[in-house]
Amino acid sequence: MNSKYFKFLNENLSRPLERRTIIEKENLGCEALYDIEGNFLISSTENVQITDGNYLSEILVGKMELVVCGGGHVGQAVYSLALFLGMNVTIIEDREEYCNKELYPTANLKIGKYDEVLSSMDLAHSAIVVATRGHKFDRTCVATALPKPYKYLGMIGSKGKVAKTMELLKNDINNKIIDSTVEKLNKIYSPIGLDINAQTPEEIAVSILAEVLRVTKANKREIQMKLSDLEKVANLEEPFVVARIIDKKGSAPREVGSYLAISKKENLIGTVGGGAVEAVVIINCNKMLMNDTKTSALFEHDLSNENASNLGMICGGTVKIILNKFIS
Repeated sequence: MNSKYFKFLNENLSRPLERRTIIEKENLGCEALYDIEGNFLISSTENVQITDGNYLSEILVGKMELVVCGGGHVGQAVYSLALFLGMNVTIIEDREEYCNKELYPTANLKIGKYDEVLSSMDLAHSAIVVATRGHKFDRTCVATALPKPYKYLGMIGSKGKVAKTMELLKNDINNKIIDSTVEKLNKIYSPIGLDINAQTPEEIAVSILAEVLRVTKANKREIQMKLSDLEKVANLEEPFVVARIIDKKGSAPREVGSYLAISKKENLIGTVGGGAVEAVVIINCNKMLMNDTKTSALFEHDLSNENASNLGMICGGTVKIILNKFIS
């Protein structure tokens, strides 16, 4: 398998991609990337496209895109926590003193009227947090974002003020001022955030981003790639083996999509869970590195009952891990 595949993946994950992986004997482990419309882009094995048969289909995404409407205290706290979580953050404000590099050194800053800025943006892959300085502006943000596709939309506010704002938005929908539906409006998250009795801006930020993660990570088919690890793999200049979890049943340390890569010089990139299972996986990876003829393999690790005890674990599940050897 050609390592150019990982270079392509690393350079093209600004938008979601579909990854198809063959999990049967012929061309076992071959991966192919497609755009969301189903157009073929590249495969790990030259000239192999995956259109039928038994294959695993996943949606790969890079950093989560977070759009924060409002650069006040809550916006600043959300920004700081979002950076810690590895998100890309866009701040929208109509006041430059609340939207500058001093407050938001690494954010994408958009200064202007909320409706004009949001109208110009592609929000399909974004989580939107509405936390402006007043409900008039909150209403404007929701009214502009609502007709668009997005991954999450939440509006800050007390129950009373949220109820009043929602009623005004419903009237605008019914009067055809907003090109959306009351059903879609009722699905936005407001009051925003998980109910943890948050009081300070920092606590509110925790409640908001916890809810964002709960909503956006509900699709088990979607795999969020750790870009720092992906870049390391893409830059390997010698043969390497990638071990990836392709199936999981019951309790196991890591989810489907988790992977590690190993080469002779780069000991370990990523993880498939640590512990005894990972130790076995590393041994198998090193064996494949030393074997010039074997390029793919599929292993199943049983972590239940007696088998788990033999590995020193009590997880109680099974994981299938596929190994692929890539040549630079």
